[in-house]
Amino acid sequence: MIKKPDLNITPFVDIMLVLLAILMVSVTATTYEEKNVNLPNGSKSTKAIQKATINIVIKKNGEVLVNNKKYELKNFLENFNLEYGNYDKNSLVYIAADKDIKYDLFMKIYSGVVRLGFTQIGLLTKWD
Repeated sequence: MIKKPDLNITPFVDIMLVLLAILMVSVTATTYEEKNVNLPNGSKSTKAIQKATINIVIKKNGEVLVNNKKYELKNFLENFNLEYGNYDKNSLVYIAADKDIKYDLFMKIYSGVVRLGFTQIGLLTKWD
């Protein structure tokens, strides 16, 4: 009886892994350099995005102050967007509300700030 030869692929896999490693090292070491590239001009005016802290205070009588500037409640979102719409949306926004205001009033202000895209909103409380 003649014995069939076994196919041993381990040396073949070893050689292929070494070649793959050499290929990966040589490709990452290759730098692409382009010379004499004529780049377009950028705009000369840049709009700086302001990142700051915005403090919103809601008083018991329904008065809303943003950074000590008084806003009317009925036009708050429009005026807030005009004033702070160009600020970085990751700016810190702190809301301090009187504990006796209606929940509806607070949620109107809070949800309006969220809808304008601000993500870093903190609610201020008093420590006893």
